[in-house]
Amino acid sequence: MEDSYAITKKNYEEANDWHAEKSLGYDWVPQLDAFLKLLKPGTKVLDVGCGNGRDIPTFLQRGIEVEGLDYAKPAIETLRERFPERKFYEADMSATGLPDGAYGGVWACASVLNIPKAQVPKALAEFRRLLISGGALFISVKEGEGERMVPDKAGERFFDFFSEEEIRKAVESAGFVIDHTEIMEDTFNKAPERKTLPRWISIYAKKS
Repeated sequence: MEDSYAITKKNYEEANDWHAEKSLGYDWVPQLDAFLKLLKPGTKVLDVGCGNGRDIPTFLQRGIEVEGLDYAKPAIETLRERFPERKFYEADMSATGLPDGAYGGVWACASVLNIPKAQVPKALAEFRRLLISGGALFISVKEGEGERMVPDKAGERFFDFFSEEEIRKAVESAGFVIDHTEIMEDTFNKAPERKTLPRWISIYAKKS
């Protein structure tokens, strides 16, 4: 029987077009601009869990050098075709294989929420390793408790859920200093039942 990691990865790969279309309904530009204020001038950003690259054009429009990483092969192949001058890596966020201190910022928008909570410290440690001293981190997760498989149009995916205190503690324990947090309603989803959806928790931090 496939484990939650394999099932979730398969969902993203086999329903790549659906995920690409769905992601366009999410506007993280205000959060991206707030994250950019924490970057050191002239540094490079790694978009972790970049998917089909919704945020890549925004970084480029802001004059930011950006690279992307995702474990879904179809997404990375699409990005390499769309942005042949940019680098995109097919890899696990907890073991990227990329050099120490290669980035001034790590943008992990709605990506850590797809890995088991037991793996989150490892992923955060990897983000810290990739960052320069004082490098910036953005991470967004869904508010709630526990972790579970959640059905969707393409099958099901694994999600973990956090309280603000819980995710703050994880980030701080990984060696980051939190600049600020933001909690927002899931206004991306326009369905009538949207008020029952989990809120988003966003963390803005720097490598200590």
